[in-house]
Amino acid sequence: MMDLELAEVRESIAIVLEEQCTSLAIHAYVDGHNRLNAELQGQAAELGWLAIALPEEQGGIGLGAAGMAILHLELGRVCAPGAFLATSVALEILARSPVADDEGVAKLIADVIGGTATLAVEARVGASLAGGSTWLLGEASAAAALIAGEGEDLVLVGIADDAIEQVSIWDETRSMISTDLSAAAPIITLVGMRPLFEGLFALALAADSAGAARGVLDRTVAYMKEREQFGRAIAAFQALKHRAADHAVHAIICEHLVWQAVENLEGNGPESRLWPLMAKANVTEKASKISTDCVQLHGGVGYTREYDPHLFLKRIRLNEAMLAANTALRDRADVALAEAMRNGADVLEVA
Repeated sequence: MMDLELAEVRESIAIVLEEQCTSLAIHAYVDGHNRLNAELQGQAAELGWLAIALPEEQGGIGLGAAGMAILHLELGRVCAPGAFLATSVALEILARSPVADDEGVAKLIADVIGGTATLAVEARVGASLAGGSTWLLGEASAAAALIAGEGEDLVLVGIADDAIEQVSIWDETRSMISTDLSAAAPIITLVGMRPLFEGLFALALAADSAGAARGVLDRTVAYMKEREQFGRAIAAFQALKHRAADHAVHAIICEHLVWQAVENLEGNGPESRLWPLMAKANVTEKASKISTDCVQLHGGVGYTREYDPHLFLKRIRLNEAMLAANTALRDRADVALAEAMRNGADVLEVA
């Protein structure tokens, strides 16, 4: 799964995030009492997280899709706020595109790596709302956004400040904006980049959800060890232990699906489309079930704003809603599987 270098990088990310994204810090952020998102963006730039997937010649660390996976696993595990998901996916696409050397694109890449700019992406790819407006995952201050173009193309567009409307969403750790794309200025077209964009977007959503499932479960188990009823910690009750154990197994499976997607994403065959889409669909749904039950395992306080479970549940449910409906992703994965079979692969090779 992970080699030693990846494990060490992941541990270093985890140490920083555990220090910065404590429960108190996250709750203070969603209540408007700190600017944790901006602080994390600056720290991420200093530590090279924003360029973790990019090759070294472009100023990155060179860890590819595996680097993106470990970053979002850890960001999700602590429910870190900010525009990391949209920015990292869009940055990777720009760096891999044929126009990466374009002067304007190269400057934008450098600004993002340096932490002075963020990017946005189309939240539901190719889905316009009434009146032509589109929801973008990202902050209102984003320097540019990636949206679906014709066929398999993407378009990098500038966002007009007077055409932006902040959208109120249930996940208070992230930002969504609405804009009328007819007022957006196209910067450049990325020919044939949409399939890779959707694969990377799916991978990031799956990794964030798998990390969030592990994070909320860890906090729930810790709470169960402290909370007493009838003179015993509720973690000692067999029925509750079995539920937590089942969730632990499913959390491991979720992360395994993320790594399955990583291993296939870099290829050119149907598997490169199949596994990221399946990972997003399956991980977000299983993580949603884990986080929902963690609310219940907290008892009555699990439904209060002061405790953590709702933060993770809302984040995972937003992940579940983005990119495309999970039913549609499974349909597309089925088409990719059929194509692999026609090309002579057998089920074991694809799996």
